[in-house]
Amino acid sequence: MYNRVVVKKLRGHDHANCYVYSYGNGNIDLISYKTGVISVRDGKIKCSGTYSQTTRRHIGYFLQEYFPRLNYYNMKDIVGCGYVSIASLIPTDCSE
Repeated sequence: MYNRVVVKKLRGHDHANCYVYSYGNGNIDLISYKTGVISVRDGKIKCSGTYSQTTRRHIGYFLQEYFPRLNYYNMKDIVGCGYVSIASLIPTDCSE
């Protein structure tokens, strides 16, 4: 079965050396330089590492565009944990 792949730059960061691969099945990968940094599969997210300061910036740009309720520190906390539910990382609103 053919799985369509769209490769694009992050919005507003045309010169950043990172790319987002979006697959027809809803999966997403962030590639910084030539390293796979973040993978999203079936409502779960995995971060392979935070690497350099520039890659940390790429992670922040990616999260702002795709998962604005998550931040770099969420990714730092899950490095090495495999796939983690995105819902478990989003803070709940306790104001009610």
